[in-house]
Amino acid sequence: MPSSLQVFLILFVAGAALRLSGLLGKVHAERLGAFVFSVTLPATILVSLDRVVFSPTAWKIPLSACLITIPLVLLAWGLARALTLDRPTQGGLLLAVGCINSIYFAYPVALATFGEEGLAQAILFDLGQTTLTLTVLYPMALWHGAQDSSSHAAGRRLLTSPPLWALVMVLTAKTTGLHLPEWLQTILTPMHLLTIPLASLVLGLSISVHAVRKTWRLTSLGVGLRMAGGLLLGWIATLVLNLTGLERAAVLLIAGMPSAVMAVIFATDAKLDEDLVASIVALSICLGVALLPWLPMIAAALLG
Repeated sequence: MPSSLQVFLILFVAGAALRLSGLLGKVHAERLGAFVFSVTLPATILVSLDRVVFSPTAWKIPLSACLITIPLVLLAWGLARALTLDRPTQGGLLLAVGCINSIYFAYPVALATFGEEGLAQAILFDLGQTTLTLTVLYPMALWHGAQDSSSHAAGRRLLTSPPLWALVMVLTAKTTGLHLPEWLQTILTPMHLLTIPLASLVLGLSISVHAVRKTWRLTSLGVGLRMAGGLLLGWIATLVLNLTGLERAAVLLIAGMPSAVMAVIFATDAKLDEDLVASIVALSICLGVALLPWLPMIAAALLG
């Protein structure tokens, strides 16, 4: 296993141990996650994408996120209807299944297995995934939860999102042939290097054993849909879009990622079944971490 994945695993275990010991909790995970989202992640987007030369098919990567997430949410909706779940539980299932853990799992995994170019592919995928999350999944969560919540909040989240503005800035610069000035790279690089370690800690701090025990049956179904269903739909998306090489490998790897930590924050905001969402996030993350030793072999097979 690459040293970068070993560090990722060590920090994840440290975060989980701090959560289980009671020294740190959900509030600390949310605060640290907010810092990553607002400060270090924009730096990672600017620095990483500035170094990469986009292929003519780069637009297919964010589109693949749509081809994976939308059918997956529809499948989860059909399952929720068949099980006659109440609205908060149904909304929680749709949210947890639809939210892919790009920032806190796909980024470090893509970087460790494919290098800087792999990280750039993960960021492009997240462009499509984040847009869907804020414009479709979050309003859907509000609709299933508290009726006094406004779907306009999703639009505000999207338009005021620091990662979105960082992405707009770097894509605009690249289309005009410009690059980040050296002085700005010097400032941003230390913050960029913090994203992966802090993301690992956030994942560990997000683990809730109590939530998994309480809802393990429906949780198992949700995790299966998120990871196995996502991988299947990722394979279909690569065929539809005729992706090859690193683009194909990155999409397949990210499609089977765990559920996003952000889903728990959205579930709390929308007053959904927070225990179910937290348990799907926790169990899927644990499963993803358990697969880390085999990722280099899997990545090599996907590239082949």
